[in-house]
Amino acid sequence: MGSTKTLEGKKVLVVEDDREVLESLKLLFEEKKIRMIHTEYALSATSIAEKEFPDLCIFDVMLPDGSGVNLYVEFKKHPVLSVIPIVFLTAVNDYELGEPWTPERISLEYNVPPPQGFLEKPFLPDELIRLLEKILFSRPDY
Repeated sequence: MGSTKTLEGKKVLVVEDDREVLESLKLLFEEKKIRMIHTEYALSATSIAEKEFPDLCIFDVMLPDGSGVNLYVEFKKHPVLSVIPIVFLTAVNDYELGEPWTPERISLEYNVPPPQGFLEKPFLPDELIRLLEKILFSRPDY
């Protein structure tokens, strides 16, 4: 008998400082029985991820103490955290002369693999869940 894939019990690290977005994610993840770990600071995200080793991370591009893009690059160059899929969820998708961030741009500029997802705020809850399922259900270790 095959098992049905589910997000239940999965651990997601959210690096986000917008309280409304956090509340939306908290409610959505509670409904899906996803465990949410949160910090609003890039500086603490790495140590939290090393301790908790989440199944997936969601980063905002602009954080109070730095850039989600720089945090992404740090994760992708980390000997352990580099395997964790990362999705960007952001209201600000323009940076440096108004050029938007895209997974391809991040990959080319920083010589790292592209992020697994990029959603703009406001996001549709179903769209986010479908993206998380697509990413996590396609993993061979799932």
